[in-house]
Amino acid sequence: MSRAPDKKADRTSLKLIYGRILKHKKALFLGIIALVGVDGLQLVVPLIFRKVIDALASGDVTSGFIWKMGLAVVAVSLGMAVCRFFWRWFIVGASHRIDRDLRSEFYTHLQTLPADYFDKTKVGDVMAHATNDINAVRMACGMATIASFDAIFMSAASIVMLITIDWKLTLVTMIPLPLIALMVTRFSGMIHDRFDKVQMAFSELSEKAQEAFSGIRVVKAYGDEESENGLFDVKAKLNMDQNIHLARIWGFFQPLVATLALAGNAILLAAGGRMVIGGSMSLGQFVAFSSYLAMLTWPMMAIGFVVNMLQRGAASMARLMRIIDTVPSISDGGDPAVPEPLIEVRNLTFAYPETDTNVLEEVGFTLDSGRTLGIVGRTGSGKTTLVELLMRLYDPPRGTVFVGGRDVADLKLHNLRGLFGYVPQETFLFAMTIGENISFGAGPLPAERIRELAETVDISTEIDGFPQGLDTMVGERGVTLSGGQKQRVAIARALATNPGILVLDDSLSAVDTETEDVILNAVKQRTRNITTIIISHRISTVQHADQVLVMEHGRIVEKGTHEQLLSRDGFYTELYRMQQLEAEAQKTSGGGDN
Repeated sequence: MSRAPDKKADRTSLKLIYGRILKHKKALFLGIIALVGVDGLQLVVPLIFRKVIDALASGDVTSGFIWKMGLAVVAVSLGMAVCRFFWRWFIVGASHRIDRDLRSEFYTHLQTLPADYFDKTKVGDVMAHATNDINAVRMACGMATIASFDAIFMSAASIVMLITIDWKLTLVTMIPLPLIALMVTRFSGMIHDRFDKVQMAFSELSEKAQEAFSGIRVVKAYGDEESENGLFDVKAKLNMDQNIHLARIWGFFQPLVATLALAGNAILLAAGGRMVIGGSMSLGQFVAFSSYLAMLTWPMMAIGFVVNMLQRGAASMARLMRIIDTVPSISDGGDPAVPEPLIEVRNLTFAYPETDTNVLEEVGFTLDSGRTLGIVGRTGSGKTTLVELLMRLYDPPRGTVFVGGRDVADLKLHNLRGLFGYVPQETFLFAMTIGENISFGAGPLPAERIRELAETVDISTEIDGFPQGLDTMVGERGVTLSGGQKQRVAIARALATNPGILVLDDSLSAVDTETEDVILNAVKQRTRNITTIIISHRISTVQHADQVLVMEHGRIVEKGTHEQLLSRDGFYTELYRMQQLEAEAQKTSGGGDN
């Protein structure tokens, strides 16, 4: 297989890396000046030792001269230390700022991607991008950039100094250099490919760990730890194998480059030693030549380091840009108006991206401002999909969903979604305090306002029973709260934003019917002028709605008020009778909040 496309992609990725570096050109310029200072002072040291050794060899030396030369070496060393501090301050600091900017850009772009992107993308893969890939780019922007400039400057300066001592000996000792260039060209593509595989293996390992930790309660409930350990070991072994394969190539490449670089020293001992014996080169010149040749060895070895870091950085930048360049499938509308909380759906048929099965078919209804709509139906009937299309979490076909008389495709996403207060079916709480979870989305709220919201959803008494009240940490995903408590906190969070349209998506399923009645009555009083959509599998939850939609297999099979639907003796009536029997059975056996 030809590697031409990969090389082109590498060049593109490297250009992107260099473009980010040049955004910090002031720090880069100052860092390079400091680096030149280090290298320049380093070149002075062999000259000092050359002078001292030649003086010692001739016997023309005094203790004052030795002290003078010693102080010169100390002064040079101190100057190198100061310059080394500043190049690290400027260039390594710039690389961390590039890291920060890239993380911010990556995270911000992820926020713009629609729900269907995350349906197809593993969390572990995203986390691998956010950790390993960005770190690799930072190394390419920092240490690799410094090492490459240092290698170029030091190799050029060292060669100049070698030529001033003896140009013929310089040509002989540099015979191994073309071989080093050949090895770098040969191995760079292999390192790139191996690093790509390392990153993919790390993504799979991260995904498995994330999945296991998220579902740890299920794992423990089934006593399946041994099986999970086995699955994790498979991913860990794959990650280990890919890293070993990379280390094998890198472990062969780096010593080979170093060996070729050190071959010049062997040539120096053979040729330069004879010159000293023959008197055509002084001992001091030989020592200085050896020092400059050693300085030339570092740039040759640095080539391997630079190639490794740049190849890793290029591979990682390419992976990051595949996400950053992903155009959101849901584009922002151009209409800046804040719509009225009036909903109209016209002949809506919808299938999820990359599927052929319609989830909704020919759905149509109108919900006036300030009215309440109830939606009931069996699991999988399309209830949740319908409200997600209202908010454009998924994109409905143009001309099918209207809010405030405007097609949702034409509205600014911020204005459209800002109209809704949404309590999803799968309640999610952040690893913050109860009070912070309630005020999330509404900004910091006073404690009185938070407590008022908690009372509305009938959870204030339970919060008071916690040791730290509203300041109680709920744990990751709200793990320290029961299902019913999480749902009520989520409803309070939605109410805190004073939404124009409140959507409760089966958000009282974890509380008993009595608690549900209390909450619904309180919410109804609070949302008297708010357009409300209540989705539930319980008839009792929606029976007081102004209009009820009954859904089955993605279609609206019945529509009307609770009384109208019961009088038709259809599917709604069948659900109602079944749930009445279940309620009687529950009263007999007992039940309550989970």
